[in-house]
Amino acid sequence: MADWKLKAKQTTLAMVRLLFGVKAKEKCVYYNHIRKWPNLEDPKTWGEKLLWLNHHWQPEIKSICADKYGVREYIKQQGLEDILIPLLGVWDDAQKIDFETLPNKFVLKCNHGCAMNILVTDKEKLNKQEAVNQLNEWLKVDLGKISGEYHYSKIKPRVIAEAFLPVEKETDVVDFKIHCFNGQPKFIGVCYDRDPITHASKGLIYSPQWERMMILQGDDPTCSYPKPERLEDMLEMARKLSADFPYVRVDLYAIQDQIFFGELTFSPDGNIPEREYTKEASELIGKWLDLSKVK
Repeated sequence: MADWKLKAKQTTLAMVRLLFGVKAKEKCVYYNHIRKWPNLEDPKTWGEKLLWLNHHWQPEIKSICADKYGVREYIKQQGLEDILIPLLGVWDDAQKIDFETLPNKFVLKCNHGCAMNILVTDKEKLNKQEAVNQLNEWLKVDLGKISGEYHYSKIKPRVIAEAFLPVEKETDVVDFKIHCFNGQPKFIGVCYDRDPITHASKGLIYSPQWERMMILQGDDPTCSYPKPERLEDMLEMARKLSADFPYVRVDLYAIQDQIFFGELTFSPDGNIPEREYTKEASELIGKWLDLSKVK
């Protein structure tokens, strides 16, 4: 993102907050997507409660666990170091990356936001200077100020390199997104058949008992995905990693008999899950998210 565009967005957001209050921008974005103003004084739906948490629950551990580098220590503390993807390097400036020390296949990503990834399948074909320039542009982005997801603003921006997952092609990667409420998994999003160009994937929702849940808009009842062999292991890992939070989505990859950690997500779909989930689902999930336990 060009500097002037980033500064323009930040300036506009600052003016909106100054004139209408800190919640104004988030409320407007919410209304723009689902044509309904969120009730943050007495939140009921999943999206409303996510927005409430966004303003009233910002402990340090939230930013640590949203940090793709910082979360690694948290994973180790939970006794799950074995599921971490091997770390190949970390830098505060992409110019410092020594590509000669990296393997032929690896992933470069920024730790302080989302969609800031470069998948390298053949180092010899990588335009290294272009990659460095892109990464350093991402390092300047304060996603918290742009999106209103404030926990991202507390993260020190870094570039990390991770090993490439042990798959032949990107379409082999299956992502299990386990939505947990006070340490209890309630439903699992399965993302599969990922497009190698757009990175878009097919998505289905299952219960922890691997029963299909028709809660996405436009759900196709004819689609299905086989129950993963290590489902119970993934659910137990999700319980450990979510125990400290009122809500968090635990993302795991299952590749053959191995499980790898993806990330912890506190604000799915930019705190507006109603863009993908049905109205009935948002009301049901809202009941699972108990704000009375939030300090």
